[in-house]
Amino acid sequence: MSEWIEKEERGSLWMMRLMFFLCRHTGQLLVRPLLYPIVTYFFLTSPETRASSLRFYSRVKGRADWKDCFRQLLCFSRTLLDRIFILSGNTKRYTVTSQGREMLIEEQKRGNGMILLGSHLGSFEACRVLVRERAGLDVYMVAYFAGSKKIRAILDELNPELASRIIDPTESDAIFKMRDVIEKGGVLAILADRVGIGEKKTVARFFGEEVDLPAGPYLLAHILGCPVYSFFGLLSGKYHYDSYVERVAQRIVLPRKERQQALDQYVQAYADRLEHYCRKYPYNWFNFYAFWKSKP
Repeated sequence: MSEWIEKEERGSLWMMRLMFFLCRHTGQLLVRPLLYPIVTYFFLTSPETRASSLRFYSRVKGRADWKDCFRQLLCFSRTLLDRIFILSGNTKRYTVTSQGREMLIEEQKRGNGMILLGSHLGSFEACRVLVRERAGLDVYMVAYFAGSKKIRAILDELNPELASRIIDPTESDAIFKMRDVIEKGGVLAILADRVGIGEKKTVARFFGEEVDLPAGPYLLAHILGCPVYSFFGLLSGKYHYDSYVERVAQRIVLPRKERQQALDQYVQAYADRLEHYCRKYPYNWFNFYAFWKSKP
């Protein structure tokens, strides 16, 4: 499943660069209509994306056609556009309906650091900024950028202050940086639906088939002894997102003799919630590669 690392750079990079250019030289109202020809081009020239999209919607809806793929790509392009404006600090026109955010605020009031599990369902990056801004949370992103350094460069240019809040887990001092964030009562935001190169993984059931999901976030939470929450930020309308925060565990407990069994249970519970929100917001799914272990 680590093939996503290469596809990320080839897939979303050109679209983000184009939108970045257009946003800098035109207004948002002028850019949005251009999403249709951009998406049409991407749809016509990306057979692998169409194949992975059709496979996903055949599981979610029991059937799939080209309209599902096009709507998915259009939703993806809209979140990219929102991401650019939000990271640039233009957040006033955006609204967020939050469920469960008060749990994070209460944890921070008690001085508890925590881990926030996100995914490539919706816009984790955009909603992370909105929630941080409107709830006053001290959020740091743990993200693997080795396969998408050009995207990282764009994000750094968009918002240098936020860029300083990104921790690369492959760096030698990453674990110490993450420990410091938790000890200071901050939030570590970690994507929990993709396995990086060399990362420990475990198998879960997702829409009835096996997928590899990362075990790292749960092992990290076990070591740091901090609460863990899941977070989903989903595009539901123009300039509007629905965000959901749910408690995964107040403490991740991995007994030595039953460590793998306990780990599997935590990962499967997260996979079940991911599946739930995929059914509720199917066009927010942005994993454009062969997600399942079995071949199509």
